[in-house]
Amino acid sequence: MAGDGSVGGAEAHMREILDRAAIADLIQRERAARWDEMASHHHPESTIDVARFRGSGAEFVRLPKQNWRSSGNVNFHDVGAAVVTLRGDRALADTACTLHGFHTRDGVDVASTGFLRLLWRAQRLEHRWLIAGLRGIYVRDMLQPCNRGQTLTLDKAELATYRPSYRYLTATLKYLGRNPSHDLPGIDRPETVDALRGRDGLARTGLIQAPGRRR
Repeated sequence: MAGDGSVGGAEAHMREILDRAAIADLIQRERAARWDEMASHHHPESTIDVARFRGSGAEFVRLPKQNWRSSGNVNFHDVGAAVVTLRGDRALADTACTLHGFHTRDGVDVASTGFLRLLWRAQRLEHRWLIAGLRGIYVRDMLQPCNRGQTLTLDKAELATYRPSYRYLTATLKYLGRNPSHDLPGIDRPETVDALRGRDGLARTGLIQAPGRRR
């Protein structure tokens, strides 16, 4: 057992520290990487489920590159420190995240900001940690003109139909011709967060035993 005072325990504890550091570094490198390098940080069977995208890790990397080149819109993330839970060759990392986006709406340059938590699944493949999955828990967001002297006009009735945890992100994606998911985990629907963070959600990551199953 790690931390039991024995030589074996000390070695296991050191391996755990190194694994946690490797996973935290993996996340930061994936977010900071150039397009061609970004794909190398994803597991071949990785899955992504966030507001902007739902599908494989390979497509998650390819489509933003394609969209950026065709539209010129700018998006990037500020990702905080990772809290890593390990179990063998699988792990779950929890990070704070601020999502930034810039585009032009009806002639007005606008900036969108979204606040969320990201849950990263990681899996070791051939002695290397890779991203195996990504989910978000949405908190709140906002949309404002880059030039405070300009006025941004939004349809209040339409906005009222969107979920408050990612209302302006939904409006932005729809304006840009995208179809955002409306069933994502968010603090406005606590049951969705419980499902993701709770026992069933952790069982799907392989971090705990699924209810009713024995190893």
